[in-house]
Amino acid sequence: MGKVLSFFDKLSNVMSGMGTSVDRATYAGYHFVPVTPQQAEAAYRTSWLMRKIIDIPPLDMTRAWRSWQAEDTDIEALERVERKLQLREKVKRALVLSRLWGGGAIVMGIKGEADPGKPLNPEAVGKDMLAWLHVFGRHQISAGQIITDPESPWFGEPEAWSLQAGNGRQITIHPSRVVPLVGQRAPEGSVYGNVDPFWGDPLYQSIQTALKNADLAQDGFAALIDEAKIDIIKIPDLMQNVGSAEYEARLLSRLGAAATGKSTWRALMLDGAEEWEQRQITWTGIPDIITSYLQVVAGAADIPVTRLLGQSPKGLQSTGDGEERDYHAMIAARQDELVAPALERIDEVLIRSALGSRPSDVWFRFNPLSQLSPKDAAEIESKRATTVKTYADTGLFPDVALADMAKNAITESGQWPGSEKAFEDAEAAGEAPPGDEADLLTAEELAAKGGDPASDKAGGGRVDPAPPRRAAKGDGKGSA
Repeated sequence: MGKVLSFFDKLSNVMSGMGTSVDRATYAGYHFVPVTPQQAEAAYRTSWLMRKIIDIPPLDMTRAWRSWQAEDTDIEALERVERKLQLREKVKRALVLSRLWGGGAIVMGIKGEADPGKPLNPEAVGKDMLAWLHVFGRHQISAGQIITDPESPWFGEPEAWSLQAGNGRQITIHPSRVVPLVGQRAPEGSVYGNVDPFWGDPLYQSIQTALKNADLAQDGFAALIDEAKIDIIKIPDLMQNVGSAEYEARLLSRLGAAATGKSTWRALMLDGAEEWEQRQITWTGIPDIITSYLQVVAGAADIPVTRLLGQSPKGLQSTGDGEERDYHAMIAARQDELVAPALERIDEVLIRSALGSRPSDVWFRFNPLSQLSPKDAAEIESKRATTVKTYADTGLFPDVALADMAKNAITESGQWPGSEKAFEDAEAAGEAPPGDEADLLTAEELAAKGGDPASDKAGGGRVDPAPPRRAAKGDGKGSA
């Protein structure tokens, strides 16, 4: 009996052949062949599915955009500069290019600076000096030698960027003026020598098999539609006479007459020796197969089927809420990972250009993708107010601490526009927060501060309130 050998280090069974040389799966393997920019672009421009896969996440990462937290006049100035520079649209376009080609970049242009090859000093930027923002794909702007000095502030980025101007002139740009957005990053220290040292892989690299299968399933089904119903007419001695021109003319005339009879009298007239039958393809199971392929490609693209295809969830107990929450959580994570760092570099220049300075209390938060209905928002606010009252009645928290927590909750909810500014104005005006400091002091502590408990309770005197406390701003996601 010959010996059956195993070619790979994995579970094998000589009796069944699993994992041995007779197992077909033994010969399956993964091979990395980089896709070309032309392949990625062709898929994007010809496949509706590929275009949606590339475009949807960047759209969702930027469609709700952000809310500035600052003085009203400063917010207006910042939003005016954003609109002028089309910042949101250009961030979205750079994200699209990063997914399509593996990289895109936003280049900042500063008014009055003649040499873009020099480092950009944000502190030297004055009002209205941010002149433009331009978006380039990875094939339009070239990365130079990568900085490998771990102590350099630009570690991991090119020493310089090169941009080909329209007149054939080569422009050198310092990395401080470029905001790169990298696509699917290759592993650090990749064993493939043809991997770009800076840019990532196009998304098409990892989803091409699932995408092709989904498109082929749809095209194959469409090709069957023409053969959904076929008339078959059996004619005696057809193959013996088909070579004759006269016979072929008579045959075509015969078929034409049969078709005319079907359309005019809904009757098919046949010679006694002829036979006719009709075959029809059944579509049972084919829509489910196509749906399965679409679900696979949706999973590969990390986009819910309900969002990718615009379909309502199926099933009596299916609402799609869970998938939507997971997707929104993923989009929020990508905002923190990709969009926030890009905006932080731009904002150091944009804020100074809009306001003429860089106030330390100017920051932003990303707006939530989903908005509560007025009814749901009112119910949440009612429950929050009930909770605060319950804690106040139980005395679990000191009144001042509870007031601060309630203010933070109101501010972070986003349901009360201008609440943070209103709280600050009230504190600046010297209005005491709920729960006078005297209520939190013992008689001895109050006497040491010069107050009289009896007179205070009778209304004859008042202890100075605790210093006003500013409501916390939360983590300031993406804070500039």
